[in-house]
Amino acid sequence: MKKYRRIDRFIESAIYNFADWIGGSTWLGKERDCVNIFASRYILPAVSANSAITDYSQVRIECGVPQPEGESFVRPSAAKDLVVWRKPLDVAWDSEWRPKTIPWVVLEWKTRRKGSFNSMFDDHDVEWLTEFTRQNPESFGYAVTVDFCKSARLVHSARFRRGEMKVQRRLAMPRNANKKAK
Repeated sequence: MKKYRRIDRFIESAIYNFADWIGGSTWLGKERDCVNIFASRYILPAVSANSAITDYSQVRIECGVPQPEGESFVRPSAAKDLVVWRKPLDVAWDSEWRPKTIPWVVLEWKTRRKGSFNSMFDDHDVEWLTEFTRQNPESFGYAVTVDFCKSARLVHSARFRRGEMKVQRRLAMPRNANKKAK
């Protein structure tokens, strides 16, 4: 497994590898299942002293982070699907239990299991990640949608940086929808 020192390349490589696997498997899962498989199979094995993420404790599932400022975000913190912190054992909270520490990367996930949809990504996730990265320009955000609705399984991904959303060029990797899950 290739080791990346830049966090954006590290995360995007993991998303592409996950998409390759989903596109060629028969595995089915809901949002939390996808997040757990992604973290355990595509993030944690790449953690090393020579990669962007150097310690397992930098990676958290359903982790609290500070909310961006704005009318749409009332609570002081929000739980996010997958969070990567800059340093091992970082948490959002200060000594008064206020959310202060800003994470390095926030990933929001959605799965689609039936029906049809007008957009690739959840509107609230797009709004949140746009504002979060605009207000925290040293952080990255990713929206990932796993689409099980069609015969070819698709993984859509967008990167957020400094309030700008960029849909990734390599969105889906449906090699063979009939191939068995590994």
